Amino acid sequence: MNSSILIKDLQNRLPWEKFIDSMEREGFLKLTHIKTSKVSESKFNYQSIQSGSVMLVGDPIQASVIRDTSHLHIRPYVLFRPKVESQLRVILKNSQKFNIPITFAGGKTGLSGGYSNYGIIIDMIDFQSYKEPFRYDFKNNTVRVNQNVLVSDLIKYTLLRSDNKFIFPVQPASSYKLPVRVGGLIASNASGITSGKLGSVENWVETIRIMKPDGAMAEIDRNNPLFLKIIGGNGYFGVILSATFKLYRPETDLKHAILYGYNITHAFNGLQSILDSKIFPLVSEFVISDQKLPGKFNELGEENTEDKHIKWAVLIKGSANLVDKFIDSMKNEACCDWNILSEEEFQEYLQERSAFALIIQSEDRTSDFIAFPGFEDILSEPKNLPEVIEMINDIFTKNGFHKVIFGYGHINFRKGQGLLLHMRLPVPIDFFYKENQEKLRVICETVYSVILNLFSKFKIKHKAEHSPGPFKIWLDPIFRRYLREKVIKGEAFTNPHLMIFDELFIRKFKSSISSLSNADNDDFLSVEDKKYLFVSAMTLYLSGE
Repeated sequence: MNSSILIKDLQNRLPWEKFIDSMEREGFLKLTHIKTSKVSESKFNYQSIQSGSVMLVGDPIQASVIRDTSHLHIRPYVLFRPKVESQLRVILKNSQKFNIPITFAGGKTGLSGGYSNYGIIIDMIDFQSYKEPFRYDFKNNTVRVNQNVLVSDLIKYTLLRSDNKFIFPVQPASSYKLPVRVGGLIASNASGITSGKLGSVENWVETIRIMKPDGAMAEIDRNNPLFLKIIGGNGYFGVILSATFKLYRPETDLKHAILYGYNITHAFNGLQSILDSKIFPLVSEFVISDQKLPGKFNELGEENTEDKHIKWAVLIKGSANLVDKFIDSMKNEACCDWNILSEEEFQEYLQERSAFALIIQSEDRTSDFIAFPGFEDILSEPKNLPEVIEMINDIFTKNGFHKVIFGYGHINFRKGQGLLLHMRLPVPIDFFYKENQEKLRVICETVYSVILNLFSKFKIKHKAEHSPGPFKIWLDPIFRRYLREKVIKGEAFTNPHLMIFDELFIRKFKSSISSLSNADNDDFLSVEDKKYLFVSAMTLYLSGE
């Protein structure tokens, strides 16, 4: 599939001239170049950009300007960076009027290419509804917060402002190292290191202030049908402006511990006993390695010699009673040692655990690899994970990649749904060079094969924690039909992922837009058809600019 032709065709069909003329009449400045030679022009452009009423059009939007950690990118034709609601409303109303696909970028930490778009991307980093980034109400145990606030700041300031009485309950491990923002937190229904006890965003958001596709404002709570479309909704049905969260008051005198051992199968058996016994500390994280744990974790154990390294470790934090129960249950199954930690020691380990989202270890130590996401959330009963990991590594090696020897994740994911293991495909850097189109296809085929086998053999669905982005569109014909209906009704933004998929479908089957509803279903599509559509779509994003 020639990405430049398909994407360019879709981009060229859009009524850009009419859209841009309309935006200019509304007071927006069109920028088609950034470099200026005169001081006065530079000052004018700088002031214009700072105002938020600017649209950057065409070639100046380089591939490096707006990217996330997914490696799935398409260069937009227009980029906005609004600051206030009136600017955002004009952009939304006009994009809908001219049926131009629109997506929203927050902290740019996504793993699924969610805001990739050949149309319009709205970068929400400067947008705020309220002058105060966050407002605490400790009488009602809540905080109202703008969508662009860093979650790391929210975690820190909640402790400071409450004198350590409350915590912000949703704490993605990645927020300790990456600029995770509140809007993306809600749009992906995120969770994190406290999810075993506290669950995810949907358990803690009270109200969300949004702007609908037609520019109308709404403040919605869980009684509103839109509530669960906005939470985890990828920004498809409305853009998040601010939200009010409940805060959590943890027990005092929390106990911290680390458990560790040498046998991975025993560790998963122990964690199965934790799940079965419903022992849910406030924080429960794990790391595993088939060879040896990295960094500070490798210093654990008295028998830490060249031939014998710690293969797994578990970090727990909670009430003394729950921590003691956790240790008692684990030691009966996992043959492990443990240390009681101070809060400072615990935080040091937790910070190191958080950094593992940025690294990968494979059996080959001689080359540099990119940790490629795509199926990275593997939610399973712990006892099944040795078999799951073996299956994934078999697919990796069959397709020419190295085995992964390292994983990490959350115990008792979202109040006991299972153990969430993070694994990523170790891809040599040269696979991503533009001239290596066939190697890009191998990446996509490998991701698809893992997703397919996880579901068919273990009933494990893709993207249990992270935003699914276009993956849900690529994999779910029922959702595609639903989204088409909502776009037609004006209840969802014109969606680039759906438009790209539909174009692939039409070209593959010589179909038409009007016949998609009947043709795009499980009865019509063969296994090979589904693979073709998924791989072709994903390849477009990997090779696009």
